[in-house]
Amino acid sequence: MLREVLPNRLVHFDSFETYFWKRISKNFFYFSCIGLFLSMAYIPFDYQLHSESENFYFILGGRATAVFFAIMVVFASFHPFFEHRNVLAITTFGTMGFSAVTLTYLLFGNPVHFVIYSWFFYLVATMMQTPLITNKIFFIMEGYQVAFIASVMAYTNQSAEEMVIFLSLAIPLVGYVYSVILLNRKNGKEAYKNALHNHILMSLDGLSNLLNRRTWYETSKRKWEGDKGISFVMLDIDHFKKVNDTYGHECGDLVIQSVAQTLLDQTREYDIIGRLGGEEFGILLPQTNLDEAKVIAERIRQKVESTLILYDGKEIRVTISLGLIQNNDTIDDFNTLVVLGDKCLYQAKEQGRNRVVSAVGKIELSGISE
Repeated sequence: MLREVLPNRLVHFDSFETYFWKRISKNFFYFSCIGLFLSMAYIPFDYQLHSESENFYFILGGRATAVFFAIMVVFASFHPFFEHRNVLAITTFGTMGFSAVTLTYLLFGNPVHFVIYSWFFYLVATMMQTPLITNKIFFIMEGYQVAFIASVMAYTNQSAEEMVIFLSLAIPLVGYVYSVILLNRKNGKEAYKNALHNHILMSLDGLSNLLNRRTWYETSKRKWEGDKGISFVMLDIDHFKKVNDTYGHECGDLVIQSVAQTLLDQTREYDIIGRLGGEEFGILLPQTNLDEAKVIAERIRQKVESTLILYDGKEIRVTISLGLIQNNDTIDDFNTLVVLGDKCLYQAKEQGRNRVVSAVGKIELSGISE
């Protein structure tokens, strides 16, 4: 009896912003480097046009400011300091750099089409980030740009013809970019939803809603490699075949779901829980010594034993057996840890089931103590 596979604390997936930033960051980094190069390449042209002007150093200062913000855009596209706020930093730095260029162009007599060229490049950079540009960011950013340019043009007494040229280009261009952003963001959300759904389907067991065997092993092994202070619990449901034979497989599925929910409820946020096959489950307990792990394992055992499962008007109770092993320096392979946990589980069954059997490190079957 499969149920809908839903995300839970066991499934880790990038946020929408992180998911798309990983996909566009490399290309945007290259694009921002091109922007930095163009910002610097304009300096010789400024020198050629304005070297004899008394305003040359003001123009150079504006250009240097634009270059500084172009450098900051490059840094914001890859530096860890800007992690999770890359888009906000890039749009802020880009807007400031463009403002510096615009102010310089219009105050000191450059043709207005220079502004349009620079703004077009700026809008292309915006479109590259479209899945991540929110309405709020877009309207603040573009509203500021249009108002700023129009205000500076009015202040510098630009001709009515140039003002009309600017507005006739700016308004349709902003509208076009906004429509692209809306479409790409909608498509991006759909793509993210599909990616998340596929990740969940590949990671979780459809019956128990716990990690499936492959994902549990991969996740647990990575954790074990970086955290040697862990404990591992292997458990299975006692006399599960009898439940299936007596009440049917649908009831057996309900029992597995009940035990799985207990495991989720009785463990911590960072514990790694999976269904390893049939009625067998594994729990990796990071940063947990043997005594702490015993408390968790015993709590799980008692909760499963006391849980009443209703099926077809019948009341059913089940118990579980648990094998607990604490990792130490004698264990040099993750699979060894799992095998030792399985040995402890075997001993729990041999000793009468419905109990926890534990050990530390490599052990012989005869050396396991309850």
